[in-house]
Amino acid sequence: MTLDISNYMYNRFKELGVPVEMTRTNDVELTSATRPGIALDKFGNGKDVVIISNHINAGGATFS
Repeated sequence: MTLDISNYMYNRFKELGVPVEMTRTNDVELTSATRPGIALDKFGNGKDVVIISNHINAGGATFS
């Protein structure tokens, strides 16, 4: 589901002329240890870089 959302955002930003890249384009899980390195390799850490990370999870909540 998050990949679908990210693909939508990617395409919409492209339509608007915003330079955009994705850290992944298929349904693989990136560990929290590898994710920052991939983002830095692709985008750098300049002042004009914005990284959006989409997550859908329960966050440990319990429901009764």
